[in-house]
Amino acid sequence: AEDLSWVSQYTGKPNLDVTIYSKADDMPEVAGAASKPLSNVGRESHSFLHHIVHNYHRLADWTLFSQATRPSWGYMVGDSANGHLNDKVSFDDYLRPFPEGRDSMFVMTAATQFPQAAQATRLGIVTQGLPSEGAEVCPKQGDDGWTDWWLTPDHPHLRGGDMLDFYHRYISLDKNEGEPLTLSFAQGARFAVSRARIQKRPRNYYSRLLALLAKDVNPQEGFWMEAAWYDVFHPDSLQSKTPLCLLPVAREAIMSLGPYVFDSVRQRVNKAAGDACSDCAAQVDARRL
Repeated sequence: AEDLSWVSQYTGKPNLDVTIYSKADDMPEVAGAASKPLSNVGRESHSFLHHIVHNYHRLADWTLFSQATRPSWGYMVGDSANGHLNDKVSFDDYLRPFPEGRDSMFVMTAATQFPQAAQATRLGIVTQGLPSEGAEVCPKQGDDGWTDWWLTPDHPHLRGGDMLDFYHRYISLDKNEGEPLTLSFAQGARFAVSRARIQKRPRNYYSRLLALLAKDVNPQEGFWMEAAWYDVFHPDSLQSKTPLCLLPVAREAIMSLGPYVFDSVRQRVNKAAGDACSDCAAQVDARRL
């Protein structure tokens, strides 16, 4: 189980209720937080959906959903302590309701193309110090704010099943025409959403997803949900209809992970940094993709 000592700094504050959903054998104890046991199924998406379904008519004005790992900058493959924050973004940023009038807070740090599951990674989660990075939904520098597309055959999005069928059947609720789908998403599934935004979908929409996620300890749909949360809450702006972020144009042959990919990432980082960060490209680690 994760170390939840960091949560205590947010308990006991006015107008802030903290709920911990635990799937561990031993319930965590954090003073001032409500701890609730759940069956060990469905990954974090099952926990989020459980909260929505069981509190649908009494949701808070603003709800932050987060995995339990201590929030920190970056992502490293194989590191269970990944904090998944974009550069210059703090956990507290997600706790401030309605930033700039928006009814949700998503910071998109990854993008994926289905059905091949090619990936692009936001530069702000690959390296620190880029002048244009922050809490914007998408990189301010557009397609220059992302790595090139890369592909690895063992990516979780490719472990089985048909993502396009799942997306159209459970997320967008429309016909699957077999068209490729590109989704920008918050890697690590951290986002904040208003009650009104959640209630753009009826309760039974979330109940149906909850039942699907409850069928297995580690369902394939749990990985797909991470990529689909924005579209879950935004039926009026589905990414299958209109792209959310400006992403790099895919080359004829999407690159597999390897030295050429990392060289191209460093080139993109140098371009984005300009003279503002002399060692940004040196910080790039292969595992940050």
